[in-house]
Amino acid sequence: MDKNSKILLLNLPSPPYQEIGREWAGGFGTAMFSRRNMYGQSKKTILPSFLPYASAALSEAGYEFNVVDCQRLKLNQFQIIDKIKRVSPGIIISLIGLPSLKKDLELLNKIKESIQNVLIIGVGTVCRVIPSEVLLGGNVDVILRNTHPYVSNMIELIRALQQSKDIQRVSGISYVKEKRIVSTPESPELDLGKISSPCYDFLQLDGYESFVDIEGAQYPYVPILRSKGCPYACIYCPYPVGFGRKWTYRSPEDVVDEMEYLHTVRNVKGFLLRDQSFTLNKRHATELCDEIVRRKLDLAWFCEARVNEVSRQLLEKMKKAGCKRIHYGVETGNPEILKIAKPGVNLETIRKAFRLTKEAGLWTQAHVILGWPDDNQKTIERTCKFLLDLNPDSISWNILTPYPGTKMYQLAQRDSLIVTHDWSNYTSHTIVMRNKQLDTIQLDAVIKNVIHELLKQELRKTLLHTVKRPKLFITETKNIINGIMSL
Repeated sequence: MDKNSKILLLNLPSPPYQEIGREWAGGFGTAMFSRRNMYGQSKKTILPSFLPYASAALSEAGYEFNVVDCQRLKLNQFQIIDKIKRVSPGIIISLIGLPSLKKDLELLNKIKESIQNVLIIGVGTVCRVIPSEVLLGGNVDVILRNTHPYVSNMIELIRALQQSKDIQRVSGISYVKEKRIVSTPESPELDLGKISSPCYDFLQLDGYESFVDIEGAQYPYVPILRSKGCPYACIYCPYPVGFGRKWTYRSPEDVVDEMEYLHTVRNVKGFLLRDQSFTLNKRHATELCDEIVRRKLDLAWFCEARVNEVSRQLLEKMKKAGCKRIHYGVETGNPEILKIAKPGVNLETIRKAFRLTKEAGLWTQAHVILGWPDDNQKTIERTCKFLLDLNPDSISWNILTPYPGTKMYQLAQRDSLIVTHDWSNYTSHTIVMRNKQLDTIQLDAVIKNVIHELLKQELRKTLLHTVKRPKLFITETKNIINGIMSL
């Protein structure tokens, strides 16, 4: 291969009738059914953190490269081949998702057939967890089995490919040789504080998602990876699988440098602090907030946090530093299920966190999971009642999905609960496992009734804010209607 051949960083389009977020769910990706997305032309999506981190690594190594985010550009599967032909890359490094796996591989096959001698490198949590299905399901040449943001050993692999060296010396990769999978030893866990800070020089930052605050103001946002890794033992969670268990972090100064650059030079005001839990290390969270305040930056941001890690003092400090909303994992309203699913958290802790967050003037979003192995109609209705009593500003509902590599997957396999291994159904909104008391048809009926009730309550609550916050009313009504349409 030509040592000077171009490299292309690629985020593929969503498959037809789906809206894909390839870096959600621990990097497995989530998907929502969308009648409007008939041809694979997505609505606004989140900027994949892989793109600025890979751009930084390639820039530092002196490579010539292009970035194509098909979702931002709203390119469908037909337009993308023409786009790539014009770039004429020698190596393509592409994100691959779990619910989009089949369609991603089909499109990469078409790209490979259309561009002579191109090599395709796959990245993503799916490559880490089920490498054989990626490699044997298409014409991907080699995959990186690393954790988010998927840049470990990327430069080493590119150099080996371009110099025709034995890639078996590169750790943390898998490839096919003589019709069998070859996997090299695992690479060391990536330390986020020891890699290059993300580079945005080659990225367009318009056309991505927005978030809304308590007053109804909208902020297009860029995700910031302040830390990564989650040491908790939640049995369902794919974060430790795709992001790693070891908590590594960047200095508060480095993170705020990135935010300040994006704000002052690229005119970005909104941010998602992409930590698996922003409040995991309270000292570090406090120092970052203090640094934002010290620099007098007028920023707006939101984050995820665990309910047992927040305090009134920390929430007030976050609000002062520009935090507008916090997303909490509530998961269930049943204490027995919660004890198994999310050790260290109870219903009273959840109530207290939401109360303190509301008192601080921050938007609260509750993430809930329905369809636990021990769920039944009574427990699911109890979760619904708990959420109505909790009264969050918004609710994100999900259906329990046994992602490969999680303890939930092992338990579901052991108890023969999984009804399909068709990964296109692993969207986090589709039933792929029965539980101990309900088959999938019964479970679907119960879940739909509960979600309809929650959405109706959300709509009633939104109507109450029509006079005070008309912008918020319009935005949230659209979200609720989209939620009803997706059922």
